[in-house]
Amino acid sequence: MGAAHEESLPAAAKGKEGDLGEPPYQQPQTKGAIMEEDLLIRRLEATELDRLEPLWRSLLDHVRDAGSVVPIRAHEESWPKRRALYEAWLTEGESFVLGAFRDDRLVAYAMVRISEPDAVWVTGTRYAELMSLSVAPAERGNGVGTALLDDVEARLLAQGIDELVIGVDAPNEGARRFYEGRGFRVGYHLMHGRLQTRRGSGRPVGTAQRTSTTIAETAPGAATAAPLSMTPETAGHGDD
Repeated sequence: MGAAHEESLPAAAKGKEGDLGEPPYQQPQTKGAIMEEDLLIRRLEATELDRLEPLWRSLLDHVRDAGSVVPIRAHEESWPKRRALYEAWLTEGESFVLGAFRDDRLVAYAMVRISEPDAVWVTGTRYAELMSLSVAPAERGNGVGTALLDDVEARLLAQGIDELVIGVDAPNEGARRFYEGRGFRVGYHLMHGRLQTRRGSGRPVGTAQRTSTTIAETAPGAATAAPLSMTPETAGHGDD
């Protein structure tokens, strides 16, 4: 969510298999991790989920400030629900959460859920959905979001998954431009309306969120999109 991602960092090194069921990455300094100068990106364990709470709060604040059509829950109410979802998704097998660290500080994370083929839209045997991507306010514009999403895409390709779905809150034009710059296209709109309000005013509340769809490959620059009707469960993604 948030500011447009304009920076492009060098591709992460590849090769040797890491620990914890990691895909085959070459990382001579830290197994199962990707290094970008002083930025370390690695897979997080379920026991580390509590470290994500400040970044989740930051994501909610940003979406609220952007003027989300749908009211945003208070952080104290939202985080326990979101944490429980993260924990459940991580038990599904291939789903994963990545953390980006600078000087041992967690500055960003990405939660990716892997699902079976969609019932309506044509997908591969599995597809991925970026459920959350949050970057600390002080790190936005430093290329952290770009590096994190580059790592997500590399891991998905290593798992044989080339379709990624991303939900973006309607007012979040910066995030939308960032994902479109990587080859994603809008393929599904999720509408929101309160029935009593609509009956009283004669007007629908409007579009709450829209889902950017997968591209033919997760690598940036792919040209075609295959629409998927997935419900975005994050309010926004992708502060760089």
